Amino acid sequence: MRLLRRNRSRPNRSLGRDRTDGAEDGAEDGEVVRRAPAVAYDGDLYHLPDWAARRREERELGRAHAADGQIDTLTLQTGGVPRFHELEDERLEELARIEERTEQEIQRARAEFEGQKISLAESQRAFGEARKALEDSQRRVAELEQPSRRPGDGRPSSIAVSGSRWPVVRRWLPAALLLLLLLIVEVPILYQVILSWGDSVAMTALLAAGAALIMLVAPHMYGRAFRSWQEHGSPLKGRLLLIGAALVWLGLIAAVAVLRRDALVRPLVVDGQEIGPTSDGVGQLPTMILLLALLIATALIAADLGRRMHNPNDRRLWELRAKRDAESRVCAAAQAAYQRDASYAESIAQYLQGVERRRAGRVRQLDSGFDSLGTAYLGGVVEGLRDPEAASWAERIVHHRRTSRP
Repeated sequence: MRLLRRNRSRPNRSLGRDRTDGAEDGAEDGEVVRRAPAVAYDGDLYHLPDWAARRREERELGRAHAADGQIDTLTLQTGGVPRFHELEDERLEELARIEERTEQEIQRARAEFEGQKISLAESQRAFGEARKALEDSQRRVAELEQPSRRPGDGRPSSIAVSGSRWPVVRRWLPAALLLLLLLIVEVPILYQVILSWGDSVAMTALLAAGAALIMLVAPHMYGRAFRSWQEHGSPLKGRLLLIGAALVWLGLIAAVAVLRRDALVRPLVVDGQEIGPTSDGVGQLPTMILLLALLIATALIAADLGRRMHNPNDRRLWELRAKRDAESRVCAAAQAAYQRDASYAESIAQYLQGVERRRAGRVRQLDSGFDSLGTAYLGGVVEGLRDPEAASWAERIVHHRRTSRP
């Protein structure tokens, strides 16, 4: 049994009715495909006797009665077989037991059905909530999976949309190499500027490397913060903070430019002899302008790279995708639970619908079974008497029982 049911507004409206559909594999999103449960409801309390074992017992009993003289050919001629009355009484007891057990089965199945309807309603609610959350996440991801065309449009980068790693390397590797080149250039320049600050060459090199790193990382982080402001906006306090940070950084750049200018105008010592400074013949003002221009250009490059490389919507897209995947798993589990509950409830409903058919089938099997017991008993009697005439009368009795059966 395979059942297909659309689960839009009333997913349990066909409970208790079979709806078979062969197009199960082509079910669209939003449809609940329900199959027969792995273990259907089984509320049988009555089980028919083991007829094969009973027939062997009756045959042995017939042989014993014939050997003991309790039944003979004359008794068979009269058509009266005392054992038949005992079997009839036993059959009537089994019929009463069938009625009693069938009524108990009905009551238990109805109670189980009412309890299962509560479980089905709960699993239906959980599935509806999980599917609603999944559809909301899918809608938000679909809206966000549009590549950004300009800063501030609220969309992620094309790299984040595609999810491929090679475009990330191809796009940001030149920028990373440029930052590394600027860092390599800044280290020896700053080393020359702070040559007299360190207690050793190693200390001076560490100071120079740290200063160069700060000179590039700080503008880079500023560019990232600026891109976040472009995407999400910022209150007046945030904008003032950005402006203040830019002014403070400009002041630091001016201070570093002054230090570099002083280093350039300082006389050089070569082999223990002082020679003219590096900027000999060049005025201090042009030197200061050149140094400021270089430092500001370096800071702007680092800041712009940070602004281009950082798109806060990329993280938002990754988080939404992860949320969608998690909700998809939850929805699949909730759907499976709903399918199990719905299929089990329908199996109980089918069990209740088949009560009369099951009772009638049991009665037919019971009549046929006790008829076979009587036949087996007569077969044992004939075998015990070893009288051809007894076999003939036994056959007549069997024929009469079968033709006179109501």
